[in-house]
Amino acid sequence: MHTDPQHRRAISTVPWPPRFVVLDGLRSSGKTTVAPLLAELLGAELIAPQGPGFDVLRRHTDTTTNVNARLHLWMSENYARSDRARRILESGRSVVTESYFHRTLATHAATGARNLPTVDWQTALFPHATYFLRVNPTIRLARMAARGRADRTGYWSRLEEANLHLTEAVYEGFDLIPVDIGSARAGDIAQRIADLETAATHIPRQPTGSPLPDAAQPDPTHREDSK
Repeated sequence: MHTDPQHRRAISTVPWPPRFVVLDGLRSSGKTTVAPLLAELLGAELIAPQGPGFDVLRRHTDTTTNVNARLHLWMSENYARSDRARRILESGRSVVTESYFHRTLATHAATGARNLPTVDWQTALFPHATYFLRVNPTIRLARMAARGRADRTGYWSRLEEANLHLTEAVYEGFDLIPVDIGSARAGDIAQRIADLETAATHIPRQPTGSPLPDAAQPDPTHREDSK
């Protein structure tokens, strides 16, 4: 994938040493669109969830209503992705990914997980920077509506939307860098983040854990079937 010419100037100033950069945000905030553009601008490798049998397991858990099975599948995937990112960094290249541990914990708090696991940051690779894409709620909902039947995780999406305050409460417990995207094009958003990266002086902070506020309990009356 190629960006417009005006969105190429960050490549010549790739930050060194290589960095591990994560894009996060609510569903339909633009993470999947922006991530490859950002990776190209930084000369970084884009990594996505994968692994032997992962797609089969993901499809299976997405068609069930077992939140713990889904939560721990994604936690395991995040640890595996962390190992891949570490190997790439050791080779001298930066890494871009989206929806890392932060999103796994935030979304599953909203979809019914009562006890969120603590991320073992002694094992998992802690990002140098995690950028949180903030989009106007009306725009985000319009994007979701446009996806319609293409969203194979519809049950989980509806459940999270009904308890979105829980997702947001968990996100607030992490040290994320907000990026207000407004009506900007994906290429412009990627360039804005690339500019932040090329000037980065951020030192990863020690994570504070996996917060789930005492009052953050899903609405037990909201349960839809998975059809």
